[in-house]
Amino acid sequence: MMKKDGFYIEMQRFAKLLAWFTLPFAALLLFYVCADPFKVIWTYESYYPQQVAGGVSLNPAHVATQNYLRHNPAEGYDSFILGNSRSIYYPIAAWSRHLPEGSRCYHYDAANESLLGLWQKLQFIASRSRKEGTLRNVLMVVDAGLLEKVECDHWHLCETPPVLTGYRNLVSFHWYNLKTFITPTFLLAYVDYSLFHRLRPYMLRKSLMTDDMFIYDARGNECDFVPLEREIAEGTYYTEQRQRVFEGVQFPDSVSPAVIGTRQYELLDSIHAILERYGTSTQIVVSPLYNQIRLNPSDLRCLEQLFGTDHVTDFSGPNAWNADFHNYYEASHYRPTVAIAVLDSVYSKKSWCKIWRIRE
Repeated sequence: MMKKDGFYIEMQRFAKLLAWFTLPFAALLLFYVCADPFKVIWTYESYYPQQVAGGVSLNPAHVATQNYLRHNPAEGYDSFILGNSRSIYYPIAAWSRHLPEGSRCYHYDAANESLLGLWQKLQFIASRSRKEGTLRNVLMVVDAGLLEKVECDHWHLCETPPVLTGYRNLVSFHWYNLKTFITPTFLLAYVDYSLFHRLRPYMLRKSLMTDDMFIYDARGNECDFVPLEREIAEGTYYTEQRQRVFEGVQFPDSVSPAVIGTRQYELLDSIHAILERYGTSTQIVVSPLYNQIRLNPSDLRCLEQLFGTDHVTDFSGPNAWNADFHNYYEASHYRPTVAIAVLDSVYSKKSWCKIWRIRE
């Protein structure tokens, strides 16, 4: 009897000890679920305030997918701008001018987009097209980095939304977000920002927060960069620090390595098959990146063979835009003024090579 009583006493001690160890994590988990810093637990009418001036970065693909599910039944989107973060600078209003009247446009971007990601999004849209619209028009904004990337990067800002995978990655999707949240450096920055609503230099240095400034429209999942454009107009945007990011990143005599291999070709072929099935009017734009590196000719030929030469326009390499850093917010992203000029060139097809190219 004494041995039995001793066993129960030891088990009680162990249970108490276990409770003390798990209580902090349980409290942290509760905090995470209630705060939902990455907005992946609950659904929202709008995933951003009307005007965003920094804060916690969200997974763009998740935001776009959830926003689509919420608004598509009423909006009936039929025209989509797809690509990585560079695609968000293409204004819907500017694109709409080149589309049939009544086209209902939507931004469906992703951070560090992949070919599999593009295919998954088109499949997702197509699966709902019978009831809620069609794949009428598609603009794909690509570059060598996107064409090379088969699958998404596995971290909280890039992980594929579970609905696009049939929820096969549901656990890993939420784990990547939770893992980032409980990282001490992020947790400290999040609590600091939540309490004082100030973006401190250490938060931006370690990419714990973002100082992006834009006005968000949930209807088209569109970011309008009026705040940044206002700073540029006032002459306060291109500080010495911002100008330094443009130094030493141009390679005008370079050509990117060929990146379209067997797996990339298979995905591009599958993307083309979906677009062809729905009779989609498609345009593929190779971004005019500031680095001035030309897309490999073999990759360009591959795109043209699959989608047709009239549907692929290559703006890579040296051109009138990347000759001036003022056309870029930083070395990776060009301004909407460039995107609008790209759209006009692509859809007019009127001597566009004379308008922007300087390399020939």
